[in-house]
Amino acid sequence: MRGIRIYRSFHIRAYTNCWFSLCMAKGGIRMVLIIDYLDNKKKNIETIMNSIEFPLLDQTTKNSVISTTLNDLSNWSRLSSLWPLLYGTSCCFIEFASLIGSRFDFDRYGLVPRSSPRQADLILTAGTVTMKMAPSLVRLYEQMPEPKYVIAMGACTITGGMFSTDSYSTVRGVDKLIPVDVYLPGCPPKPEAIIDAITKLRKKISREIYEDQMSSQRENRCFTTNHKFHVGCSTHTGNYGQEFFYQPPSTVRDTV
Repeated sequence: MRGIRIYRSFHIRAYTNCWFSLCMAKGGIRMVLIIDYLDNKKKNIETIMNSIEFPLLDQTTKNSVISTTLNDLSNWSRLSSLWPLLYGTSCCFIEFASLIGSRFDFDRYGLVPRSSPRQADLILTAGTVTMKMAPSLVRLYEQMPEPKYVIAMGACTITGGMFSTDSYSTVRGVDKLIPVDVYLPGCPPKPEAIIDAITKLRKKISREIYEDQMSSQRENRCFTTNHKFHVGCSTHTGNYGQEFFYQPPSTVRDTV
């Protein structure tokens, strides 16, 4: 029994050693094959690259000179980099927020949202505009540098929408306050429609001339205010004078 056990253990050990040697041999063959494959692949790539002849640069006049005008160059630079001021007051603005994501990617049109009107050349109004918002909207528009553009987005911005019949505080169309370049109807319009409106505005910019760019279109406004800064005395001093309280007329005070 002891001899049989020794024979079995030796047999298993020999079988294991043979299997290990076979695996090592296969691994060595595989390493050699991989090295040969990489060498052949590299040679093939070099052969293909050497077989391709790079074309010589054509330095003739027709391929080196672009005939254009300063007006077209200015229009191209502006339509390729529109910086909008987002004036969203209602639910239509949610659709414009979808453009910021990677699905629609409005950065490809050069749109960079700005928070200051002095750095923007496009204002996009979305939502209902009330009478109290009207002076602020006009002030923001006048603070934008020329040339500037406006996109009216949504039914409430264009005509007042569902508030146009019986609302006492809704402006029936933002074009009564500021000139509008592109009207975008819908309740709300889809992100694809916003992209289409931006494309139409880009086409309009590409056809402009210098006189149209520098002219300020004021014919559609209801009012225009001149903004001046006046320094006044502070009323929050902590001392409350008698002039802030209601004083009855002298005749009534004497009778009482």
